[in-house]
Amino acid sequence: MTSIEKAENALQKRIEQLKTELRDSAVETTRQFLVQSIVVSVGFKEALSAYVTAIGDYAKRRYDSIKETNTALIEQHAGLMKSGNELLDQLKANPKDGFLLKKIEAAQQEMAAIQNELRRGANALQRDLTPSMGAVDKVGASVKRFAEADQRDALKRAVAALVENVRELYLTHPGLHSRGIIDVSSWAKSVSSEVTQSTDFFEAYARTGFQAISALDVLIMAVSQNPPLRADEAIARASESVSARLKAIGARFSET
Repeated sequence: MTSIEKAENALQKRIEQLKTELRDSAVETTRQFLVQSIVVSVGFKEALSAYVTAIGDYAKRRYDSIKETNTALIEQHAGLMKSGNELLDQLKANPKDGFLLKKIEAAQQEMAAIQNELRRGANALQRDLTPSMGAVDKVGASVKRFAEADQRDALKRAVAALVENVRELYLTHPGLHSRGIIDVSSWAKSVSSEVTQSTDFFEAYARTGFQAISALDVLIMAVSQNPPLRADEAIARASESVSARLKAIGARFSET
């Protein structure tokens, strides 16, 4: 089972636990926070799925960007190979022909250059994909920690771990113009404030869950075609996205 699958299972287990709490609770305020927590958990699952999809889309875009160049290089290499074999056939008939030897040597050098170019393209693709692919297991583990948290401090630590995952990706992911835009301390203060303002665990879960999903959305932005350039832009876009996602889920939930 992958780290993402473990995180998804943990979130689903949390959803079922919250639903049970909701059925058994008679306190209206608690019920409201339980509903919010369920909506957040569902939103977390959807955001996690969107994150995995975004990485796949990014990998496809990067592959497609070098595919056309590689195809042209491979065709050029095949042409050189064909002409080189023809030159070798001619050389068999006249082994001492210096002109043929020079042409064969030139063809070999061109083919070697093309092979080097293909290797550079493959290496560049690997370098581009390694940071985002490498973050998947860490993100999965952080999400699982949040889903399994049973204390307020555990919620804060889980969100802090996820934010650190975001910071690391922005520092290492290629193509980002603004690498150091993730302010971990500012985010930690925001999460701590949400917990402090909460009246019980379920409210804290819903509040910090919003922050956690926002972190996932900022991760998705990193591999998007339009990554954020500033911290305030990243937070604003993430908040808007999470609000819309949770609103849609809440609407579905109210219909059931």
